[in-house]
This record gives sequence, C-alpha cells and structure tokens, in this order.
Amino acid sequence: MRILKHTLVKSAALLLIGYGAVPVAHAQSDIAKTFVDRLLGQVAKLEKSCAKDIKKYCATVTPGEGRVIYCMQAHEDKIGPGCAYDLADAVLLLQASNDALKEALSACRTDIATKCGKIQPGKGRVAACLVAEKSNVSKDCAAAIEKVENVKVQ
Repeated sequence: MRILKHTLVKSAALLLIGYGAVPVAHAQSDIAKTFVDRLLGQVAKLEKSCAKDIKKYCATVTPGEGRVIYCMQAHEDKIGPGCAYDLADAVLLLQASNDALKEALSACRTDIATKCGKIQPGKGRVAACLVAEKSNVSKDCAAAIEKVENVKVQ
C-alpha cells in the first residue's frame, strides 16, 4: 500500500506538471485522456476486488485524500489474496506510468519549450501539442511519447 500511495502521488504530480491537470470529462488530448482512463480503470478494478476488504476494515472512513488507501495500508496484512494481487498489478502499472511520464518530461523539455511554448498548460493541451508535433520533435521525445502511449493495463 505504501508503494501504491507513493506512486499515485508521483504520477499525479507528473500529470499536473508535465501534462497539465486533466479533468477526465474535459480532456482535450487523446493521449492524456487515455492515460488517465487507464489509471482510473485500475482504480475501479481495485475498488471491485477490494470491496469486501474496504467494507470490512474501512467502512467508517470518508473517501478522498488517500484516506481509504491509508486505512487499507493499516490493514494490509489482513486483505484478501485477490485484493493483494490486484494491488500489485496497480503498483506495476503506476510505476510504469510514472517512469514513462518522467522520461517524456525529461526528453521533451526542449520540444515543449520550442514547439508548444505558447500553449496554455492544463487539460492535456501540452500533451496534445506534443502528439500533434510528434513527427517534428526530437527522436528521444518521439520515443518517450510512444512509451507513454503504450503503457497498458494488464
């Protein structure tokens, strides 16, 4: 659970810094929307497989701000095997996502400044610009964008 919380925080920070805040209903970039949808899909999978454990151990916890995750962390030695397995999958996805976003941010920093510098950050606009300019960005940036696009839920 500690790894999941830590990785969620890092991935969210990279989304906010590197690609802008991406409200799912208003995402302007297919790559950003797809990326967020994958992460939300993993969260939904966890909610389903861990529902009994959440109800058993964390029913009185008000959702939000990581409180349910903290509660599950406090009871991680008691959660069922299905929940633990899906939690491990979530951690792997989030780590892969985090690594791909960090690489893209690093590899595309110059391209963001030169090709998308006039784009207002937020709602996936910078990501959309990079994808639109994919054939005109550096080789390293294009490869990093490809990795972000290819992060898959298992």
